[in-house]
Parts: sequence; structure tokens; C-alpha cells
Amino acid sequence: MNRWLTSKKLAIVLWTLVLALVLAGCGASNEDAGNAANTSNKVEQDGNAPKSNAEHGNDSAASGKTTYPLTLKDSTGTDVTFEAAPQKIATIAPSETEMVYAVGGGDRVVGVDEYSDYPEEAKSKPKLGDMNTNMEAVLAAKPDVVFAHSSMQSEVIEQLRDLNIKVFASDPKTVDEVIAKVETFGQILDTQGKSKTLADTMRAEKQQVVDAVQGAPLKKVYMEFSPGWTVGSGEYMNELLTLAGGDNVAKAKTGWFEIDPEEIITANPDLILYAKDETVLKNSIYDEIMKRPGFKEINAVKNEQLFPLDNNMISRVGPRLTKVLLDMAKAIHPERVK
Repeated sequence: MNRWLTSKKLAIVLWTLVLALVLAGCGASNEDAGNAANTSNKVEQDGNAPKSNAEHGNDSAASGKTTYPLTLKDSTGTDVTFEAAPQKIATIAPSETEMVYAVGGGDRVVGVDEYSDYPEEAKSKPKLGDMNTNMEAVLAAKPDVVFAHSSMQSEVIEQLRDLNIKVFASDPKTVDEVIAKVETFGQILDTQGKSKTLADTMRAEKQQVVDAVQGAPLKKVYMEFSPGWTVGSGEYMNELLTLAGGDNVAKAKTGWFEIDPEEIITANPDLILYAKDETVLKNSIYDEIMKRPGFKEINAVKNEQLFPLDNNMISRVGPRLTKVLLDMAKAIHPERVK
């Protein structure tokens, strides 16, 4: 994804969504939005999850300490070598910022993108631009590595590498790939103890949901992450819906796409999940759904089965993804997931 949508609010949502994904602050045409939405599908699946230390013959995972030099293949297919644990880290996507902090590298962060707002400490870090990364600011920060999201930042990544700046990019498509990313960041930063604890917690939360909804009747679910936009098969958000015991009514299509309201009405979902951000979206998605012609005849609307999800948590392929999976499961199967 390179640019998104006509309004500033929609752009903000989508920068985090596959930058992971919310792209705040710049407009584009709906044609651009559609092209951007499909960009994420062009990354080869086997390049999404970086190779582990074990796959590279490195025994550091077993010892709990990283052995350097460490070479890992990132999601662009590039072999990235770390001679030592990076001490100066730049992140140019909110998901990458959250990941670095979650595995214990927050004190090494020297710059973040404009929309990295979690954890709270990230807000005070020097800013490196929005979707248009400020190259001068990155150069001035002198990072040992820049963490980026490959599906939306391919041009930026190339520019940084042309400037001899080390970039490690990721683009996880599943919960397991996000968990693998946690472990990979722990390897890179030599914080494997903390990353293992987080990865184990995420696996446990995923398994909690899987066990709880096992055998439960599938419920038809419609997910709207941005006004008029939903997700089909092949993306992590569709997997979350499935793991939570839902049957995504938009799964026949792939990627992120603008809806045909008549198709949603015909599908007649039992539940509607939507992204909500008090600071950005207010209740705009809910309001759009409620005033959309024909939607009041949908079972989910008639039975008041519309549930908000935290916009940042649902739209960032980061360490809080299994928390929002739990929230989804509680909405879809409240009788099984407390």
C-alpha cells in the first residue's frame, strides 16, 4: 500500500493498517486505495516471517543470548547482518515501534514515525516523518537499524538502503508470523528472555481462544476497519475472525477492499465488528453503518450485535494482536469466552 483514500480520517486509519495499516494525513483517490490495498498481497508468503536463528545455524535461541554476527532474511528477501545488538534504533511504522518496546528495546529508540503513539513513551521520541519518511531526520538520528513494514514502505526501504542505512522489514500475515516476529526482534536486540515471555503469552492467548470456541457454531461476521472498507481472505484480520469463531462474510474476496453494500446486506451477518478510535474516528464507522440504506434489515443491526474494537490494536501487526483476538472472541462467542 502506498497511499490511501479520499479523506484525512480514512488515511489515518489505513496508515496503521498495513503500515500496519493506519496511514494518517494524506488523501488519495479510491483507485489509489484499491491499488494500495492489493499491494500487500504481492509480497511472497515465504518472505513474511524472518528466518529464525535455528534456521541459520545459530544456537543463540537455546542459550538465551544472541550470537553475533547474526544474519536474518527479512520480508523483502534481503539478508540483513547484525554485527552486534543495535544500540540506536529507528522505527518508521507504529507496529514496529510497539514491537521494539514490547521486547525491551525502548531505551534504544532514537526516532519514530509521526503516528507511533504506543506505548506512551514513544510519543516523546524524535519524529522521522509520516508515510513520507524524512530522510534527513533519519540520517541525523544515525540509527544502527531502521525497522519498517515492507508492504507499504518498499520505496522508502530502497531509498534508505541506497543511503547505506540498514533496514529490517517485516510483513506478517498470520498470528503465528507475528509471534515469530516477536522472537526475531528479541534475537536482533539480544532481549530473548523478554521476547520469549511475550511470545509464550501470545501463544497462550491464541490457544485460549481456539480452545474456547472449539465446536461452537460459526457465526457470520462482517468486519469494517475503515468506513466502507473490509477485509477478505489472505490477511491477518481474516485469520483473527476465523480463530475467534467467526465466518467472515467477505472471505470470497482477497485483501483489503471497498465494500459493495448490497453484498453485505445479502450476506446478512449475525455480528458486525468495527474499528473505533475516540481520537480519530469517533463513532464514524458505526454512524456510517447505521445510516447505510438497507443495513437496518441486517440481523446484526436488528439484534444490536455491533461491537467496537480498538482501532490501533486491530490494525497493527504487533504485540497486542492476541489481546484484540480475545476481544473479538468475547464479542462473537460471549458464552464461551469471558
